[in-house]
Amino acid sequence: MRTIKFSAALLALLLFFVVSADAATRITLLHTNDTHSHMLPFDSKQHGPDSGGIVRRAGLIEKIRQEGHEPLLLDAGDILQGTPLYNIFMGEACYRTARACGYDATTLGNHELDNDLANLQTQLSVTGMRLLCCNVFYRDSNRSVFEPYYIFKRNGLKIAVIGSIGNEAWEDIDRKIRAPMHQVDQTTATGDIARRIRPYVDLIVVLSHAGLEFDKQMAASISEIDVILGGHTHVELHQPILVSNLPESGGWQNGLNGTIVAQTGEWGHFLGRLDLTIDTQKKITDWSGQLLKVSAEFEHLAPQNLKSMVAAYEQKLNDIMNKIVGEAAADMVFPKEQRKKELLPMGAFTAMSMQNTSAADVCIVNSGAIRTDLKAGPITRGAIFEALPYDNTVVTFTMSGLALQKMLDFVAANFGDPDGYQISGVTGILNKNTGRAENVLVAGKPIVSDGSYRVSTTSFMANGNIAGDKLFADIQKTEDSGIFMRDAALAWLEKFNSIPDLRNTGLHLEWKN
Repeated sequence: MRTIKFSAALLALLLFFVVSADAATRITLLHTNDTHSHMLPFDSKQHGPDSGGIVRRAGLIEKIRQEGHEPLLLDAGDILQGTPLYNIFMGEACYRTARACGYDATTLGNHELDNDLANLQTQLSVTGMRLLCCNVFYRDSNRSVFEPYYIFKRNGLKIAVIGSIGNEAWEDIDRKIRAPMHQVDQTTATGDIARRIRPYVDLIVVLSHAGLEFDKQMAASISEIDVILGGHTHVELHQPILVSNLPESGGWQNGLNGTIVAQTGEWGHFLGRLDLTIDTQKKITDWSGQLLKVSAEFEHLAPQNLKSMVAAYEQKLNDIMNKIVGEAAADMVFPKEQRKKELLPMGAFTAMSMQNTSAADVCIVNSGAIRTDLKAGPITRGAIFEALPYDNTVVTFTMSGLALQKMLDFVAANFGDPDGYQISGVTGILNKNTGRAENVLVAGKPIVSDGSYRVSTTSFMANGNIAGDKLFADIQKTEDSGIFMRDAALAWLEKFNSIPDLRNTGLHLEWKN
């Protein structure tokens, strides 16, 4: 009898484990961030020639689907802006091709609002892209601007996806564009929703456009979040991080005692994959994650409708962008590691062309407005668009000589914080040690304190961004030309056909120990 009871107990125990194993469910999350309109393959210093491309990414996604999974395909923001495909098609091409890939949702990146809220809403409406963001509200009504979260169903599980934009990323948006809206602290807003819906869902995933360090802080402080898929800082996180929850984080136990944080780098080099095993108690019993390289071997698996769509956009783009518009006498260098520290040839040309368009005495541009360099020799329209992708207009201020000197002194004292500056129309020394612009000449003459000077800049800086509120604190008149900064560069080339060697512009930084 005892033997029979023991056998029955053993059988019951075995059945328990069998049932429990069968009840466990596998969920696959696929994710990207900061693809920045890189729909077409491109050459990369880090990852080699012919890298990325949305058709190849779609092929890789399809390969994973063929494994029998029904993945949730998500993006952590900044799908828009970065190549002429955005500038020409205003986001339509980026979102329409993403939908053709099967993306389920994205969140708000700072560059989604480069061409204001109305344009973003139009592109979302036209393409059917789902954008989630829980912490941006209309200032007048306090209504949420975007859908805060959405509950997806996969393999019988309810997966809540919450979107949010980081506090610093929000500050990167043009002040004028974000003026009708206000942002609530990301951790506060995301945490409130996560705690409210946690009992009713099996998994909570946050799409966060805030940066890796902020994501880790949020992960530690909100235990109800299972996964954070992040962006903004372009970190290639080849293995996700498990961040332990702080004791005061909420007390939700997901089986990990922590939150998984992942990010895929930039420009679509990689597709992130995260596999989770979840039991009936909403516990994660196993997980693994990696970055999968997007390469040509997957292209044949992509849907034909996407291939045709991308080919049509590419043909329209090439017709516009392959036209040669001039030439450069020398390489217009603009290395990423130097642009916040030095005055550079590409910066000098950009400022010079804006100065010419606006008939200004001086022009100042933040280095971040210029994204790449130009090589010596023939220059195409597309190369100008890639170098100057933002739809910032040329704005001109009238200010006194005293105000101009104060502006240049501020530049000398703050060069590189928060950004570098590129300047034309001025010679002299920007002395970081003294915080003074010294021996300054404008058009070959010293600044006259009570004189009147025209100073041009971008609309982004004119609206107070990148210390623009301090640089242009004392002005007499403002004129917005309505001319994009890249169109100013194109107008220069149309007028002069060539760019001179600008390796020595007369203005330099002087650093003293």
